[in-house]
Amino acid sequence: MARCFWLQFNENIKRPSGPMSTLPNGVDYTLKNYFDHWRKDGGLPPLLHDKLKGKRMRLLKDEALIAKFRSRSFGIFDKEAGAYFQGMLDDALELEDGSIIPLDNKTKGFPPGEEAHPAYGNQMSAYTLFLRENGIKTENSAYLVYWYLDHKHMDLERPLEFNVSLHKVNTNPDAALKTFREAVESLKEPMPASHKDCAFCSYRSLEP
Repeated sequence: MARCFWLQFNENIKRPSGPMSTLPNGVDYTLKNYFDHWRKDGGLPPLLHDKLKGKRMRLLKDEALIAKFRSRSFGIFDKEAGAYFQGMLDDALELEDGSIIPLDNKTKGFPPGEEAHPAYGNQMSAYTLFLRENGIKTENSAYLVYWYLDHKHMDLERPLEFNVSLHKVNTNPDAALKTFREAVESLKEPMPASHKDCAFCSYRSLEP
């Protein structure tokens, strides 16, 4: 992974990509439209209402701010690293005290586990960092909304109907910034050695 990262940003050599399904993008657009529809009511979508009941939070109503969060311009320029750190957030929740925290959709083909994947925690920590550094009141938490299928307990009348599960994630924006700076610094070092378990390194080693 380190070698692939170095090659992409230093030599513009990217990992080869194969055909991609349009289904993930279709689900992404559908969910954003779903949230945007219910945002106008100043509350929560019906599928999330019971899961967040009593927590005194709602979808962020500011549509211009949501549009910014979803754009490639959402992020920061870190002077110490001399680089931009950016991402695209799906949505956000507004808490009772006016704080704004990340809300991100994840699709899975099976029920999620008890703990979020570490990569998701890192991602949400970065979003918390972006909010904080852009002067937006926030706290070190975020929510992941898993939209998943369950072939063992499916409704045979509607076999592709998604189940919904909500997971709260504790975020660490300072750790996200530290990781980003370390990643940028690694690009100034010599190219890392290939890794025996990396299929892409093995692929490149076959070049004449």
